Amino acid sequence: MSKRKPRIRLLARSVAVILLAALTWECHNDLVVIAPYQDVPVVYCILNPNDSTHYVRVEKSFLGEASALDMARETDSIYYPDGEVFIERWLNGNRMESYQLERRVASARDSGIFTHDPNILYVFNAPLQTNSEYRIQVSIPSTGASVSGSTQVVSQFRVTKPESYKQTFAFSSYENYQTVEWITAPYTRIYQLQIRFHYLEVMNRDTIEKSQLWNIGHFTTVDGSGGERIATNILHRRFYQWLGNKLSPATEGMVRLATRKALDFVFTVGGEELFMFMEVNKPESGPPREKPAYTNLVGGLGLFSSRFKLEIKGKGLTYHSIDSLASGMYTNTLGFANSRDDYYIRGF
Repeated sequence: MSKRKPRIRLLARSVAVILLAALTWECHNDLVVIAPYQDVPVVYCILNPNDSTHYVRVEKSFLGEASALDMARETDSIYYPDGEVFIERWLNGNRMESYQLERRVASARDSGIFTHDPNILYVFNAPLQTNSEYRIQVSIPSTGASVSGSTQVVSQFRVTKPESYKQTFAFSSYENYQTVEWITAPYTRIYQLQIRFHYLEVMNRDTIEKSQLWNIGHFTTVDGSGGERIATNILHRRFYQWLGNKLSPATEGMVRLATRKALDFVFTVGGEELFMFMEVNKPESGPPREKPAYTNLVGGLGLFSSRFKLEIKGKGLTYHSIDSLASGMYTNTLGFANSRDDYYIRGF
């Protein structure tokens, strides 16, 4: 998720307002098209209970007389010279913990419109409690600005299919379906499901472990109360079509092998605020139109939310599925060995 979009949208909105004023205002020689400078804090933080180190980005939107592209490359155009950031954990109306974040220069981020070096972040280290509310407070002493917000950290949920006791997962007959099913956790609104496929490439006695990630889809809950059952049915044919499009045909002498623990099921879960942010910013068909800026912060723009990742690892493919990899119409050029290969029979 790009964290620059709100800034770009704000700049575009400022330009649109200026153009509209130029078209509708009476023609005067003393027309002023740049309003008095006023910056707005932009804060982003996505808490993840899987992590022990957490980051907050504090920047500012801007409007000035110079080129927006030139200003975006100036450090003082997007960073404040100072800032104080606190994150607190609350439970049942009581403040349980408080963290003052350290201002730190991180490794340079990807280059783009905005300056990428230095990359200034605010950092704290702590395990997150999934049954708690977290509040953020940002103050900018040099301007007197103050930004606040809160989120409930999303918690672990229960996957019911594939069942934990089953060691294998079948993609057999093309027209059959496999069901993946889970029970949602409180405060979660959006779920992304991916399947990671692990395989080996063997060439002249050299073996390389590789993997590919298959995006199954996004799923949303009715509300954030939890306990909702979500299921998706995956057509077996889709697995082989995806892999056939993903991998290039095997070169001469190459053999590919699905590992004995070939499949991981990867769930990424987002809270209410992240869901709303994605809804507002998702691509739309039809003519482009200005979208409302989403923020759940008071005194500034941005996003304070949480996400969670759960992986069900190490499901093996059935022998029937391995044979379909080797000789099926979508994958028979990829060089996969069938289930009678020594790798599977002898357990090398």
